[in-house]
Amino acid sequence: MPIVMSESAPKGRGLTILFELEDLARTRFASAPLPMYELVFMMHSGNWDRLLLPHIRPLAELIRPGRFIPDFFNSARPDFDDAVRQVLEVPSTRVRDQIASMLGTTSPWLRSFAAGTPTSRQDLKSAFNSGFRDLLGPNWPQTRQGFDAEVRLRSSQAVTRGLGDLLGHLHPSISWTSPALHVELGWDTEISLRGTGMLIVPVLNGLTRPAVSMFAEPQPLLFYPVTAPQPSGASLELALGRTRTLVLRALTSERTTTELAKHVGISLPTASQHATALRTAGFVSTHRNGRSVRHRLTRRGWELLN
Repeated sequence: MPIVMSESAPKGRGLTILFELEDLARTRFASAPLPMYELVFMMHSGNWDRLLLPHIRPLAELIRPGRFIPDFFNSARPDFDDAVRQVLEVPSTRVRDQIASMLGTTSPWLRSFAAGTPTSRQDLKSAFNSGFRDLLGPNWPQTRQGFDAEVRLRSSQAVTRGLGDLLGHLHPSISWTSPALHVELGWDTEISLRGTGMLIVPVLNGLTRPAVSMFAEPQPLLFYPVTAPQPSGASLELALGRTRTLVLRALTSERTTTELAKHVGISLPTASQHATALRTAGFVSTHRNGRSVRHRLTRRGWELLN
């Protein structure tokens, strides 16, 4: 079963996960942010600089916005190199079946990867390393900080209000009615954990709705989005001015010019002017998506904030 993203659904419809007492005893939070999933969900969101495409093309071919994410990306290892090795060791037959059913061998590289050629595996390894460096590396300290803060908050909630209350308040599209956890999906299905419990994974990059991987080993995974803490850097106001600093901080998340203007509380022409100045200085990247223009911090921009 691929990694499935939550979606809006009529109340009561979706994935029902049945818990037994042993499942509750074994349900836990990940001990650290999981870099493979942080990268996969960032790629799946589509909110990344297209100038990076030549370096991460294999990932872009395998992880496409609006499509299921193949479950051979499953790796709950907190060390990125270990996670990459685990993914690259997935048997070719499993890779081939999932590509054929979900993506189709629509490019020479996909056909090569589905066939299990060593060169294609090396291509994917290089794309993993480039993706982590360029998409996650600049703000990885903030990812760790946000993850740790979220787990501390949820641990306190579990102690003071109980595990059921904790599970039911992870996200608006997740609810708990003993003995079942309900996740909104576009179809109805019911699964019993049968004593494995679940690994709960806060995600700080790319994810906007919960996701599940029910047949991950050694236990199913439940992902939910967390908002990363805003970087500090108030001293920047002396060098850039208050408004331009607010624009810079706002672009830790990708925004259109209109969204940027609304978020900061400035006019559309002013937002465009500041985004252009920051792009010229190398702190912001801009790309066109249909009729809209979207802006996001570059690695240099993250370094400036930190």
